This record gives sequence, structure tokens and C-alpha cells, in this order.
Amino acid sequence: MHCLFVHGSLRRGCRDNGLISAGTFLNRAETAKHSALCPVNEKPPVVKRPVSVIKGEVYSVTDEMLTVVKRIMGQKRINQRELVPVRFEDGQTVDAWLYFYIQPLHSYTLIESGEYVELKK
Repeated sequence: MHCLFVHGSLRRGCRDNGLISAGTFLNRAETAKHSALCPVNEKPPVVKRPVSVIKGEVYSVTDEMLTVVKRIMGQKRINQRELVPVRFEDGQTVDAWLYFYIQPLHSYTLIESGEYVELKK
């Protein structure tokens, strides 16, 4: 089993959550380190820029579910999966997989709060 941090369409109530709903929802969480949430084509990729914590959820998922997520996240030339520390609401910290967008961003809108739901407003 793997811990997977999701911050966008894989979250509960969002369109792609069914892809990991067989996994176990562990808790709401945020990244322990600052990154940036920069929507590109209505998707909320995370980039390595120190702006804010990213808010999301952590699931315990199988190898198969992680493979499905890898497919929807795109090729290695678009996103790179890394193990990062995330903090649950109760303060406990765990390492979870998070996908970072690795393409250059020429123009983007920054979500300074790190919360995906702002993209939907």
C-alpha cells in the first residue's frame, strides 16, 4: 500500500475520485513544505515554487490504483511523482506520493492559498 496525496480532481466529491475510491481515505492534509498551485487548462498542477502549503487529502492506495493515477497524470515529461512529507489535521506527518508539474510555465494564475476549490469558484 502507498500513501497518495491528492489536491485536485481526485479528491472526494470531485470528478476523478472514483479512480481511487476503492482506496482508504486517511485524512485531510497539507504539504509540509511550500509549493505552488498553478492552474493550467483547468487542471491544478503543483510546481516547485515556495508559495504556500498545498491542501488536499491522503489515501492509502494499491499498486494498481497508483498505476491508474500515473496514467491520468501524464507521461514523465509532464509530471514527476515524488515522496513528500504531508501533515494531517491532527499534526501527524507521513510521507505520501505527490505529482509535480515539470513543464515550463510561461503564463499562469497562482492560487496563493494552495486550495484547489478556489479554481472552481
